[in-house]
Amino acid sequence: MAQFNLAIELGTSNTVIYAAGLGVALKEPSCIAIETINNKKVVKCVGIDAKKLVGKTNNSIEVFFPIVEGVIANFQLAKLMLKEFLKKVAPSGFGKPKKRVVFIHACGLTREEKNKIRDLAYALNITSTALIPCGVCALIGMEVEENDPNSHMVVNVGGGVTDISIINNNHIIRGATINVGGVQIDANIADFVKENFQVVLGDNTVETIKNSIGSLLSNDISSINVVGLEIDTKHRKEIRIFSNDILPIICGAFNKIADSCETLLNMCSSEVLQDINKFGIYVCGGVSNITGVDKYLSKILNLPVYVDVDPDSSVIMGAGNLLNNQTLLNNICKEFKG
Repeated sequence: MAQFNLAIELGTSNTVIYAAGLGVALKEPSCIAIETINNKKVVKCVGIDAKKLVGKTNNSIEVFFPIVEGVIANFQLAKLMLKEFLKKVAPSGFGKPKKRVVFIHACGLTREEKNKIRDLAYALNITSTALIPCGVCALIGMEVEENDPNSHMVVNVGGGVTDISIINNNHIIRGATINVGGVQIDANIADFVKENFQVVLGDNTVETIKNSIGSLLSNDISSINVVGLEIDTKHRKEIRIFSNDILPIICGAFNKIADSCETLLNMCSSEVLQDINKFGIYVCGGVSNITGVDKYLSKILNLPVYVDVDPDSSVIMGAGNLLNNQTLLNNICKEFKG
């Protein structure tokens, strides 16, 4: 099998690219800004630069997020965005060997949604494509032994979805992808502020609230001052939001995650349950940075819960490890060739 040289995590919130021999070569928001010039639409910028324009553009510029809930929602914009990202990773092109890419995806993707990824790769002249579930990559990234005969549960809480996998020997025994993630939490926080403070906040401001004071601890006294637009007067207004204000929103999201974990656990054999009871649940993904995730889930599920030291990087580092272990990668590719 061909030597793969890139791993791409095409996420709702962020796109991450790992290059063999280099490490993480790019991590930027999954967004693209399109500008209309003389009735022609052109790419203005992507990633970090595009996200900076959210809420600040004129009528000639639009900012799009082409990946929604872990799925390619706008194929053409996703292609343009990824093309620009690949230019950043290798400005002079890849030459020989050709681009051979591992794409990381949620385990709940349908065959049609996986084919969209393959079509995207083909459109970008990627020679060979392998699709691997994020739970498998996360487990490798968290340095669980590659041929471990024990079963492990991995919960990846991302921007658009939460991916839950029960894995044994790189094989997914049970898995589910649910529409709970950072984007949904942000939307609920924005609605809360609008209803209770009569203030409209920008998307980036809402995300800052979640990342700064989001917590699952009822005694957390964190707070943040933010500025928004008052609905009635249309004037600028500064408000102060406390962690406890958004606690029900955060709890609601993680209650749904816990319910899905419970459902999957109830479908497992006693042998698998014994392993998970022994090793606990591994949690990763950007939203797992919220304070108290481990304690909250552990209390509900009555199991040990471990949040990875660097939860943002678990999945992509696991995929990177696969690029450096082609024998293991080839074996896993055979498992997930559908």
